[in-house]
Amino acid sequence: MNVTALPPTGNSSKFSVVTKRGEFILAVSYTLRSMVWHLKDAPAELTAAKELAEAIVSRHDPALPFKELYIFAEHNSDPTLAKTVERIRRDGF
Repeated sequence: MNVTALPPTGNSSKFSVVTKRGEFILAVSYTLRSMVWHLKDAPAELTAAKELAEAIVSRHDPALPFKELYIFAEHNSDPTLAKTVERIRRDGF
């Protein structure tokens, strides 16, 4: 799996995720990454994106295509990155 940061087009951080079964974009809102998860810099954001992408891919049904865009914001995520990744690995996205 290859996760790369996309050029900023607004307040959210966007990442391109390419797997051998497909590709998707992962977006993390400014409020979630800065005020809730307290991600300090771009490398921390990339690490978080990799963890989220791995969790999404691990629970994905290979018979179905990936959604084009997975959005993470304060209203649909847990208070910590670890809890969010754990929930996705348990229940899927």
